[in-house]
Amino acid sequence: MTLVSRLEAAIDWLTPAHLKEDVHTRKRVRMFLISHMFGPITGAPIPLSLFVIDPAPYPQVPILAASIFGFWLFLPLIKLFPRGYGVLSQLSILNLNFAILWGSYHYGGASSPFLMWYVVMPMLAFFYMGATLVTRVAVLSQLMLGLSVFVAAYILQGERFPDNIPLENMVYAGMISAFSATIYAFFMASYYASVVDSQSELIKEISRHEKTLEELTEAKEEMEQANAALVIAKNLAEARNRELEATRASLEYNALHDALTGLPNRRYLDNVMAQYAESCRRDGTGVALLHVDLDRFKQINDTLGHTAGDEMLIHVARLIKAVVGEGDFIARVGGDEFVIVSHVDEDNNEALSAKADELIEKIRQPVPYQGHLCRVGASIGIAVAMGENIDPKSLLVNSDIALYRVKQRAKGHSEFFSEEIQREIVDTKRTADDILRGIEQKEFISFYQPQFDARTHEIVGVEALVRWNHPAKGILPPSHFLGIAEDLNVLSTIDAIILDRAIADLERWNGRGFTVPKVAVNVSARRLNDRQLLDNLRALQIKPGTVSFELVESVFLDETDESISSNIEQIKELGIEIEIDDFGTGYASIVSLLKLNPKRLKIDRQFVAPVLVSIEKRRLVSSIIDMGKSLGIEVIAEGVETMEQAHILKELGCDVLQGYAFAKPMSAADLERFVEQHQWRKAS
Repeated sequence: MTLVSRLEAAIDWLTPAHLKEDVHTRKRVRMFLISHMFGPITGAPIPLSLFVIDPAPYPQVPILAASIFGFWLFLPLIKLFPRGYGVLSQLSILNLNFAILWGSYHYGGASSPFLMWYVVMPMLAFFYMGATLVTRVAVLSQLMLGLSVFVAAYILQGERFPDNIPLENMVYAGMISAFSATIYAFFMASYYASVVDSQSELIKEISRHEKTLEELTEAKEEMEQANAALVIAKNLAEARNRELEATRASLEYNALHDALTGLPNRRYLDNVMAQYAESCRRDGTGVALLHVDLDRFKQINDTLGHTAGDEMLIHVARLIKAVVGEGDFIARVGGDEFVIVSHVDEDNNEALSAKADELIEKIRQPVPYQGHLCRVGASIGIAVAMGENIDPKSLLVNSDIALYRVKQRAKGHSEFFSEEIQREIVDTKRTADDILRGIEQKEFISFYQPQFDARTHEIVGVEALVRWNHPAKGILPPSHFLGIAEDLNVLSTIDAIILDRAIADLERWNGRGFTVPKVAVNVSARRLNDRQLLDNLRALQIKPGTVSFELVESVFLDETDESISSNIEQIKELGIEIEIDDFGTGYASIVSLLKLNPKRLKIDRQFVAPVLVSIEKRRLVSSIIDMGKSLGIEVIAEGVETMEQAHILKELGCDVLQGYAFAKPMSAADLERFVEQHQWRKAS
């Protein structure tokens, strides 16, 4: 640590704490302390030289020395009495005033160089105490008082000053006094300059601090702006979170609801069914499902467009909401399917039936749409489960099974699920599996029923009829499997199997010399739409006139599908004849007959059976035969059970007869034996 730093540390230690706060007060205290530290040193040569020069220095020189060296006493006093700085400053000025006047009076009088210190004293006073009005008055008062005492002492001594040393020595005393005063003044001025410079540095430091403060203020403002931006960002984030939450809620709603009707969807239904099952498990109640399926809805879409269909679905959804109870749950689970879930305290079928009937009645009412009256119906399957062990999936399956049953039997009604229905469905499923297996195992075979000329009773052809050679149940007729096969969409496959078998058998018979001119094969409407049908027929290379296709009358309405009509014309071009089966049971018109131009008509058995007993039915059969004759179409009567019927049909003009009166359907091997016997009988 340097001497200057030690001095600064000592001054800082002596400075009262409360006087450090103000920079100007601290500067004055520093001047006070530095002057009292070094003042006695610069003033010490004066009493020392006077003590040597003055032949009789007592008591004036010791008193002067005590006054000068008494400045050091103020240093411990200011440490002891920090609050007495003002009083100590005044006492210090008073002590200096006394020392100057004392030395001036005893050594030189009014011309004494000691009086030079009087010039320094106001400056020191202002250094110590500032230049306030009170300080100025106090310093001026001391100066005037000291000079007054000085003049008074001069007058009291008879207007003369003490002559303590020779005059020539007075010059030396004055020089020493002037030298000390100059050194003191120079020292104080230098220190004051350094203090001022320090003050300038302090001001610069303050300026720097102010600049720093400005920067801090700017930083604070930027921080506030940043905070404001953060608040905005936070608000934006919260807004986005709200938007995301709204979006999430919207997505969740959309995921659980049908977009068209606003009803809950299948996923929502699964969740609710689980809740219903849990509720029933707790309180022992039950749950009922009403599975609603619209009838004739496809026709609305096909004729008026999907917009009309959508409007009908919205209308039906409103109807269901209006009919069912507030506690019921409604969901749309398919294109035109709805499910209603109800809590039930008991297995009350009557109430559920009434609700289903009311729904059916409301839905079947016509709805106007753009000048049209849209009509749909509804079929409802109902399933109920009670108690603790409710399986939602099984309940849904059961309601669907009941719906399937009612749509099979009588659309526009309701049906409850039962064990009997379930057994039927299981049997149907087993039969369906067996049909698929039977196709793979080639279990579907051809039976043949001969057709006879009505006049000569010669065999003119056979009809190929499908039979199922079931490994466990034996030979099964079409009534046991044809409907299920159609649902499985394999009827076309079975038709193709029978056609292939019939052509192969026909070729074999002709090769052996049997008289079987042609074979008629049933063809489903679905197969007529098969794009591969014509290619497959060409590959068979069928001999023209040997094969005919029997088509049900319901296929040939006036609005016949153009693709079917085109296929039929190309089938004819391949040499395959067209017959209309079950004529009279459908809605074929003269126009459709002319358009189709079939080779033959086959009168349905329900018109043939009563010809013996019913004049009206006989006339109807006669009209059909006459119509066929007028159009150049051969007429076949099927279901001929007796020879009496055969005779009447011959008399009415029928061309070909088929029925048990002549032969039952039989296997290919049995047909071969039958043909041989028939030919033998005819020959004999």
